[in-house]
Amino acid sequence: MKIKRYTGTSTREVLARIRTDLGPDAVILSNREIVGGVELMAAVDFDASSLQPDAETAQDEGRPEAPAPAAAVSRPAPPAQRPAAAAGQAGAVKPSQRQQTVAAAPVLRAPAPAAGTPAARPGGEGRSTAQAGPAASAAPAAAPVWAGEIRDLRDELEELREWVRASVAQAPVGSPSAIELRLQALGLDARAAREAAAGAQDVDAALQAWLAGVDMRAEPMNEAGVYALVGATGVGKTTTIAKIAARLVLRHGTQSVALVTTDTYRIGGVEQLRIYGRILGVPVAVARDAAELRAHLQEFSDRSFVLVDTIGLSPRDARLAEHLRWLGEQGTAVRALLLLGAGMSLAVYEQAWQTYRELPLAGCILTKLDETPVFGAALQWLREHAQPLWFYTDGQRVPEDLHAPEVAKMKALLQRGPAAARADDPALRTGRDDAAPAVANSR
Repeated sequence: MKIKRYTGTSTREVLARIRTDLGPDAVILSNREIVGGVELMAAVDFDASSLQPDAETAQDEGRPEAPAPAAAVSRPAPPAQRPAAAAGQAGAVKPSQRQQTVAAAPVLRAPAPAAGTPAARPGGEGRSTAQAGPAASAAPAAAPVWAGEIRDLRDELEELREWVRASVAQAPVGSPSAIELRLQALGLDARAAREAAAGAQDVDAALQAWLAGVDMRAEPMNEAGVYALVGATGVGKTTTIAKIAARLVLRHGTQSVALVTTDTYRIGGVEQLRIYGRILGVPVAVARDAAELRAHLQEFSDRSFVLVDTIGLSPRDARLAEHLRWLGEQGTAVRALLLLGAGMSLAVYEQAWQTYRELPLAGCILTKLDETPVFGAALQWLREHAQPLWFYTDGQRVPEDLHAPEVAKMKALLQRGPAAARADDPALRTGRDDAAPAVANSR
């Protein structure tokens, strides 16, 4: 008999593995809950002959056996007298009630003939008893003592098999697994969580494979050009443009970068960008219409990188449509970077996509990861719309809190949260203090 132990997150999953491994004739010996799932013991190729007593060995050893009284032999009740479990019903005997140790059945041996009995005396009486016919001597062999126990054990195993089948049949169809529930807690919707969990052994493996489908640029913005940062109001466009400008200044020098802003509606918006420009040592220009924007882009044509800060307005505001028209008139000379606040819903990202999809989008930037516990919905939107992720930000510091994405980083941020991941992972930890930025100290 072959016995194996199987563990998994659900009974359905373990039963499928048992059927694949041991075949449809496998029987379930036990079923219990463990940490993180269930454990089943299954057996196949049950051999009843392994329980037969070796009478010849006992006779060879010459050990006399005392006659056992008939009342001392414990015979199990026949199956008809036991309450049978209804096949296919949830009220069948549960596996925990069927767990028992199968011990060797008691062996009933014929008592040795006493002295003075006809069988002990040589002569005709003993021979007549021996010659009484095969029926008398064959009766004990036809019904061994342990035959009832084997029959009862087989009946119980069949009941257990029927109970398991009924339990699986009554399980809700399409109920989420533990991996799916965890992925949904990270921000993915039910459909994306089900796709990500398919075939995965744990949450870490599911995220590793799923995040591989998100286009993450290891070296974003390595091509010179004009980039306009667009997005909803309050998403952090001005702070992000300062971080990107500082990154470019550190790599290419102050003579390679220029800043332009069209945000003349927000109080202090222009002055905020000019302060960043003075700190970085790069020029800042203000464009109040499409003609001024075109003139400033021509003025900074000798600069490798020109970053344009745009206004953030409601999609229903007519001024936003006017500003988008300014950018559209520049053609493909201006590439847009769409900023998405982390922690929003899929509906919010879809609305942003409908607003800015007519622009030549080069990529997306996730902002404010430090202000949200989960951001799986943002990554799901990027994956489903095949939009590349260029950067993510997780703080106000310039430029330390701007990062290029990687699968390992995003997986750590998703599973442990942005704050915990940065504290635990040296690759993500940059430290926080109230000191002035490094770029500001270099002036």
